Amino acid sequence: MSTGTVCGSHGPPGAPGLLVDAAAARDGGLMTARPFLVTRDGAGDLTHAQTLASRYRTTSRGVRVTEAALVADDVRWLAAQLPLRAESVLSHWSAVGIHGLPLPAGLQTVRPVHVTTPRNVPRPRRRDIVTHHAYLPAGDVCQVGDFRVTTALRTYVDMACLVRFDDLVAIGDRALAMTGATVDELLAVASTRQRFPGRGRALQALGWLDPGAASPRESHLRVLLRRARLPRPEVNALITDAEGGFLAVGDLVFRRQRVIVEYDGAVHAAMEQRAKDAARRAVLREHGWIVVEIVGEDMRYPARVVGRVRNALHQGASR
Repeated sequence: MSTGTVCGSHGPPGAPGLLVDAAAARDGGLMTARPFLVTRDGAGDLTHAQTLASRYRTTSRGVRVTEAALVADDVRWLAAQLPLRAESVLSHWSAVGIHGLPLPAGLQTVRPVHVTTPRNVPRPRRRDIVTHHAYLPAGDVCQVGDFRVTTALRTYVDMACLVRFDDLVAIGDRALAMTGATVDELLAVASTRQRFPGRGRALQALGWLDPGAASPRESHLRVLLRRARLPRPEVNALITDAEGGFLAVGDLVFRRQRVIVEYDGAVHAAMEQRAKDAARRAVLREHGWIVVEIVGEDMRYPARVVGRVRNALHQGASR
């Protein structure tokens, strides 16, 4: 199986690890991992009777896969794609997973496979997919490993009607970072379709995107602060001392007020990392920076977060 990626000039660096690499495996002459099509004569080395064994599950008409393999997203995507016409591609939630774009918190569970088909092609009707009929130019389609899928930029556009605004910004941040595309190029992808669900939101969010964001939670924090009409920060910006020596890279930097807002995710909880963070922030404070530390629990109380950052900005501006 190929694990290469063909996504025009804006493809991700590589496909995710695919369980279907085990496609050629055999167990007593029976296929073990790769979904397969069944005809009256059976499938490959299997007779039709063998394809009806209890170890196999029918995902949709004529498609079988082992029950054990079906728990993996990539196997479900491949099973859904297998009987489709070449013009139909995986999209929406499925494309988010294939490209490795951020999923909203709490939605890492199994979801239906989404497929988009051009308007001039009959819509597939199968029980294991959610289908979309939409304008689908060739430039919005790419190959990631074994998957025909909408590009990361087109996926951002498609997701505009399905996720909250801050989650859409997180998807857009990541799509720009992984592809090297510009906001203008993303605007071009959105503008080629005159009408689609979420068009207004997709266009509005373009002005909020920043490929420098290091995590979805940083994107969420930036949206929260901008919605509160605080100044727009620099994202993951370089901090130096008076002689130009390196001090740190700050998550959200308000340079005029000399305020840095840092989001500490789970990786910062380790004792060693906490010690490093404390030492780095002590140095920043010695050089006159105000450092505001935000953790995941803080995000449950957005007004408090905004208040802490606003107070820090006022303090910095008054010095």
